[in-house]
Amino acid sequence: MAQAGDGSWYAYFVAKDQASNAVVEGINFGINTTDTNAFTKSTDDVVYTGATEVVRQSKTLSDTETGFGLTFDKDTQWPAIQAFDFAVDGSVTITYSKGGNPQSIALTYLDDPDDYAGLTLDRDSYPPGADVHMTITSMSHNIDPTDEDSWTYETINGTAYYQYFDENGAPSRTTEGRINTDKLNFDDSGSFTIITDPNGKDVLEFTDTNRDQGDASNIGTNIVTILETQPNSGIFKTTDDADNSLIVIADGAQRGFTGTINFADDPISVPVRNYPGSLTMDVSGIGGTWNGGETINVTLDDGDLNLNSLVDQDIDITN
Repeated sequence: MAQAGDGSWYAYFVAKDQASNAVVEGINFGINTTDTNAFTKSTDDVVYTGATEVVRQSKTLSDTETGFGLTFDKDTQWPAIQAFDFAVDGSVTITYSKGGNPQSIALTYLDDPDDYAGLTLDRDSYPPGADVHMTITSMSHNIDPTDEDSWTYETINGTAYYQYFDENGAPSRTTEGRINTDKLNFDDSGSFTIITDPNGKDVLEFTDTNRDQGDASNIGTNIVTILETQPNSGIFKTTDDADNSLIVIADGAQRGFTGTINFADDPISVPVRNYPGSLTMDVSGIGGTWNGGETINVTLDDGDLNLNSLVDQDIDITN
């Protein structure tokens, strides 16, 4: 562990085999160091240094560089990730021996990511032109515990790209960054596809938000980026800071047609619906006669005008 300027001690560790697979797939874990003077390690031990692409918001270490060996260089070797062999469903105990009063945290290393993955939508059906707010839960996609992770999918064939864009929508990689999630033990939780136009009728479309995806034409057309809601949450959304979604119902979508969003091999239908409307006038407070200049409350109930379930919308009505 290394001591940061805030006085706390920090360490980052990873399953050795999964980190090795991630490196092969193009996720940059830094440099696999052989510096035994900076780190206490044997020949078989693995320590990745300078892991700034998967620990993007590491704590700044104190000037004394307490925690590692004599040649440890915080400017080039921090953050460092220590890789270990973990037994599936086995216990991992982290102990801090503080003045004879050890403090321990017990963890369990799990190997069944599908049990912790799921997809939900903000409602059961949508009118034409409505935003489709999607929430994906997946700890497999949570690579960096210090920063919001971003995954971009070409949703026709399900090809995945890690950190193709950053949390602000700006290009984040100098290379394409295609990831084979099967190699990372994502199981079904690595799959994400969308059927936008069943029977040739447009139902779902993709749009820009204030977290613009930028130009991704070199990786496909039906591109969706999901962004983690906060560091280390494993919860990803298509919604930006202004409560607009990257996925919308086409303006001309016809009632009765259904798009499909398929995550973790568990498809969810997105049906188009037209809602009945009603208008009510509250006359209970005006007595027997409605006099000139006297106001009454009018309530309009029309689901077709509710185009964003996360936003209070205004409707202008003129005669």
